[in-house]
Amino acid sequence: MEPLVEVNRLTPREIEILKLIADGYSNTQIGKLLGISHRTVDTHRTNIRNKLAVHNLAGIIKYALKANLID
Repeated sequence: MEPLVEVNRLTPREIEILKLIADGYSNTQIGKLLGISHRTVDTHRTNIRNKLAVHNLAGIIKYALKANLID
């Protein structure tokens, strides 16, 4: 998987949520920060995993690092 190609498949909101997930925020915390339901965050998390073909939190973090979305 080439990170720069795959990141283009994510919406701006999904990228925002991916960064927060990778920084260790929970769905509830992300929801409060963004003014959305934790269930909506969970839906975004599922969409991110599907689009990036990763299966867990470690995969999301690894991807975010490779794509230079987080430090």
